[in-house]
Amino acid sequence: MSTATSLSEVERKYEATSEQQLPTFSGLPGVDGEPRRDIVQLSALYYDTGELLLLRAGITLRRREGGDDAGWHLKIPAGADERTELQLAPDTELPETEVPGEFAELLTAVTRGAALNPVALISTDRDRQRLVDAAGTTLAEVVSDVVIAAVPDAGTGSDERVWREIEVELAAGDRKLFDAIDSRLTDAGIARSDAPSKLRRALGDAAGGTSRPARAKKGSAPRKLLLDYLAAQKDSLVTADLGVRRDLEESVHDLRVAARRIRSILQVYGPSLRDQETVDELIVELRWVGQALGAARDTEVQWSRLVDRLGHAEEIPGREVVRARLDEYFSGLAATARPAALAALNSQRYLDLLAGLDTFLAAVESSEGSGPPKKAVRKSLRSLSKSVRKRVRKAAAATTRDERDELTHRARKRAKRMRYALESTRSLAPKASDRAHKKFKGFQDVLGEYQDAVVAREHILAMVAEDQHSAESSLGLGMLLQRELDRGDTLAPQLKPEWKSAKKVARKVWK
Repeated sequence: MSTATSLSEVERKYEATSEQQLPTFSGLPGVDGEPRRDIVQLSALYYDTGELLLLRAGITLRRREGGDDAGWHLKIPAGADERTELQLAPDTELPETEVPGEFAELLTAVTRGAALNPVALISTDRDRQRLVDAAGTTLAEVVSDVVIAAVPDAGTGSDERVWREIEVELAAGDRKLFDAIDSRLTDAGIARSDAPSKLRRALGDAAGGTSRPARAKKGSAPRKLLLDYLAAQKDSLVTADLGVRRDLEESVHDLRVAARRIRSILQVYGPSLRDQETVDELIVELRWVGQALGAARDTEVQWSRLVDRLGHAEEIPGREVVRARLDEYFSGLAATARPAALAALNSQRYLDLLAGLDTFLAAVESSEGSGPPKKAVRKSLRSLSKSVRKRVRKAAAATTRDERDELTHRARKRAKRMRYALESTRSLAPKASDRAHKKFKGFQDVLGEYQDAVVAREHILAMVAEDQHSAESSLGLGMLLQRELDRGDTLAPQLKPEWKSAKKVARKVWK
């Protein structure tokens, strides 16, 4: 269980010279009177790997002294102007320079096991203004920082940089106030900073290689589109990894989806980007990591699903007893599924997969190959469409429930592959792709709900088969089982019309 405190930080940074004066912030929406000011001295030792892997991922790790939040701070991107900040109090039993094990393990997918060492010492003289409402609640903080950064230098021993910057951090205020402060600063000639963190600015040229290449635009070659898509999904996988380790809701799902998206693109277009052997190895490993987290995701989905289904089944007697049985069963599965998932993420095999993806992307980016031509992309999409159609027809023609279940699952997997192939080359036909994506979502919702009903039946049967449970709970489970059987029978006739509707729109992408 994590001992770190989690905070959401909404912040903007601005450039300022030593001569520039801050504007007044009184009279802003919701602000009562003049800001409350104080002065504080801060010192922070920043950590990263030798290749600045944290900085490349937009993450900062520091040990701060001074102020009201001294200790270890880990900041993770969470959206525009937003970051999640995890804080740990100093551990008196550890050397001051040793990164806490909790943070080191959390960052495994980013650091790939590389050592975290000091990369900069940053001292800050902070002039803080707190904007408060009539009740004294802090709505936002505006701070003027004079920063002195000392960076180890192989030639001189230390390279020192000095600058001034302004930070605006939203507290209990809203975005309207945030934007009003921004307007005041802009009118005073104080512009937004390009540096996302003090560390990025402190490292200067050393951090130059951490910026990401520009994304592909409409009309870009398919190879560039695919490379961007794969790189974005690899980043999503690593971001989801952080969430899984923190036990955040939907993170297991997000990691598996990112792995599946990468795998699907490699299956469709991989051979045009790299040699078949390399592509096949990555596909195998991506499938493995998805399977390794499968039990954890399955437990999350089915526990929630069956509790919800039970809550809407008023005809089932003794629902409290059945609910207790569901909780007992799934809590038992969760107790083993999460450790198994974490064991996979902490394994050398997983780290090798991440390294393999990095190597693959770097090789594709540096190679002179053209990747698949647009004609080949459209041909691949047509081929996938035919494959999905064939599988849907077979599922619709199934003569037994077991046969239908298996064939529908196959259709679902192939439909996912086609959906991700459409996503990856969206810029070739943006409007048509967006319309196709919406239609495919409806089609896949039906396929996904059908598969969830199939898996739910398997879990219910497993519970019924267990000994030493009341007849009342078994009766309730039997009635739940029938509801899942009925659900599948209701969804099955919808597969063909949903597919036809999705295909009708999607075919415009490859015409």
